[in-house]
Amino acid sequence: MEGICWPCNAEKEVPGNAPLLAQEGKAMQRPEAGKPIIKFNHCQKYIYSFSAPPCCPLCRQDVGSRKLEEAPVSIPNPFSDGHQEECSFLLRPTQGTFLREYDGRSDLHVGITNTNGVVYNYTAHGVQRDEAGWGQSVSIPLLQPGMFGLMDQWDKYLEDFSTTGAWLPHRYKEDHHNCYSYALKFINCVLATQGEKRLDRDEFTEKFVIPRTRKASKYIMLYRMIEEHGFYAIEPPGPQTSPRPGSGSC
Repeated sequence: MEGICWPCNAEKEVPGNAPLLAQEGKAMQRPEAGKPIIKFNHCQKYIYSFSAPPCCPLCRQDVGSRKLEEAPVSIPNPFSDGHQEECSFLLRPTQGTFLREYDGRSDLHVGITNTNGVVYNYTAHGVQRDEAGWGQSVSIPLLQPGMFGLMDQWDKYLEDFSTTGAWLPHRYKEDHHNCYSYALKFINCVLATQGEKRLDRDEFTEKFVIPRTRKASKYIMLYRMIEEHGFYAIEPPGPQTSPRPGSGSC
């Protein structure tokens, strides 16, 4: 499989007027995405764990009665069950899962969902239509809310696109005609039907993939630290200082 590197370059803000590609959305929480992470404050630290403990793991004192600012909060899970996502771009490890096996250097695989959560993806065996296997994915919704006309045509567009000769098995090339090529080409075909500008690989990756994979990378690190030690504690960020009068800062 092709090696799509885990992005590490600087995150860029997504333009607010992107007509087709949706901005960051709320991922659906599913058991496949791992145990939930919560954060609470104690001992002047942020403490992360899989559940709210009866006592602080640092000082062993009871944490049953908390001030409002010390109450546990849930950490958003960047992974979702791809088969519950419609009209979306999905990203997952070629082998294993993000939370267990992924090491930041392993190959990644991508696909596009139809309105029923079937994942269309291109491999050396041609276009696959997976109804399982994408239970822990990074999901990028491709339609803005309310685009019902395009959603009605989505499945037909995706099936017609996938049956063209460009995606026959023998045309597959690991380094330049692969799953990412397939997904991006489809996205650009849909953009063309809407009279919108096409996206090249770098632009799409930078604007839509990197912001989510960056969050996913931090979540994986946090998840594994909790699994290894039972909790993870960090110093809260220091207070931000206001600029001095006349400093010229905006």
